[in-house]
Amino acid sequence: MKGKIQISILSIKLLVSAVLFGLAMCVINSFISYREFKRQVESMYSKVTSQFAETAISYIDADRIFIWLTEGPDKYWDSMNARLNELTETAQLAYIYLTVVSADYKSRTYVFDTVNSLVLNDPFPLGYVESLERKTPDYIEDLQRIFDEGASQSYFSYKKNGGHVTTSIPVRDFTGTVIAVMSVVKPMNEIAEYKANYLRVLLFAALGFTAFFLVLYTFSLIRGLVQPLMFIIDETSHFAEHHGELTGLLKKIKNHDELGLLAKSVEKMSIDMNQYISELTSATAEKERLGAELNVATKIQAEMLPRVFPPYENHPEIELFASMTPAKEVGGDFYDFFMIDDRHFALTVADVSGKGVPAALFMVIAKTLLKDASFRYSLPSEIFTHVNDILCEGNESGMFVTCWLGILDVNTGKLVFANAGHTSPVLCKNGSVSYLESKPNLMLAAMPDMVYMDHEIVISKGDRLFLYTDGVTEAADKNENLYGEERLLNKMKNLKSENPRDVLDEVRSDIDAFVQGAPQFDDLTMLAMIYKGK
Repeated sequence: MKGKIQISILSIKLLVSAVLFGLAMCVINSFISYREFKRQVESMYSKVTSQFAETAISYIDADRIFIWLTEGPDKYWDSMNARLNELTETAQLAYIYLTVVSADYKSRTYVFDTVNSLVLNDPFPLGYVESLERKTPDYIEDLQRIFDEGASQSYFSYKKNGGHVTTSIPVRDFTGTVIAVMSVVKPMNEIAEYKANYLRVLLFAALGFTAFFLVLYTFSLIRGLVQPLMFIIDETSHFAEHHGELTGLLKKIKNHDELGLLAKSVEKMSIDMNQYISELTSATAEKERLGAELNVATKIQAEMLPRVFPPYENHPEIELFASMTPAKEVGGDFYDFFMIDDRHFALTVADVSGKGVPAALFMVIAKTLLKDASFRYSLPSEIFTHVNDILCEGNESGMFVTCWLGILDVNTGKLVFANAGHTSPVLCKNGSVSYLESKPNLMLAAMPDMVYMDHEIVISKGDRLFLYTDGVTEAADKNENLYGEERLLNKMKNLKSENPRDVLDEVRSDIDAFVQGAPQFDDLTMLAMIYKGK
């Protein structure tokens, strides 16, 4: 009678514990899942609207903003306003507006304001002044960060029908000074339906799982959970006391649940151990085979990049050196340089999104297309437009490429270049070291039918260029501090040697000293060139 009472009490405790545990897990999992769902949705909308805002900025001539505010609209304003209206409609945005904020952050003046045809509002005209005094302190602080730090800001407003997201990014003039704010407003009407469906599925799944768990647990308890458990305890005690011998008591357990599996596992322990060792040996051999194949892939990728330095004996006016160090066995960064004809020299550095084998495959395609197009088109903008349209075709993986491409006339020093979302090179000219900044266009493979802009400078004998990918400036130490653009610029100002190979060695040594042994998380590519003139 006493044994039956003990078994009954144990069964009740297990059942109550299971019920409480199941309910607690339902609540916790539901809360965590919903927070993650909301975070993912906000991250997606923030990225999408940021890209649309960058695209909208690429339409605008920022240096004419104050001319329009002073003299009124002209044909250029009308053309840009039409393009922004077209982007508003095709991208299903609610608004796109560009404003100039007063120095005291008490008002802002509209330069552009486009409204989707589905929104029952009229756009503000050029020069319309709106008061900001009713805005919250947080809103004003975010505006100040845009101007002071050049940081983008996203605001989310939730309503019963879904709400909307507003993303604001800085607009810079030719000097790099933030002079205005470009804002994009995108409705989130579909989020209400997503939210309702998500919560409905989550609730049914949680309740169903809990009910199934309790039914299964109760059935197992009624069918003899406690008694098989006592058999296993007695047998394992005998196993430990008699040097691994079993009495055969486990044969009485007919359960097909975890207890039955546990009983069989004790009987087959030695067999399973031998099988495990065999499988581990096989897995080790397979890993070594894959490692060997990746080593071959690394060698093939390295051989695809130019490796002869100096590159051209018959063109002593060009001296350069380049390197690419992937974060994994293979990477997505690449550099290239080649003579287009007897006087035009092309050089490029690019960074494919992602890492590893997928990025390496996309890198091969992009590098081949860029070089082929360079022999068919004379301007970097034309090359980018052609390559971008090809890469966008069937790009279901959503990969993209940031790229800087320049074409140098080796006789005159004229350098024509275009920037597709890439980091700005460092230019060392007449003893001055600065970033060769330009308004970057959208990266390649992000959106078809893009128009890219050419920029032009003239470099003189002794001038130097340093091209790189963001693996340089975003190299992080153990505390996740970034190497940064300022440290790179200081290093370029204090080089001990102007020889391109030495330049790369000094920069890499400075990066290694900064990260202090922290692992490399991104591909690291650098190219240094000195123009020696005719």
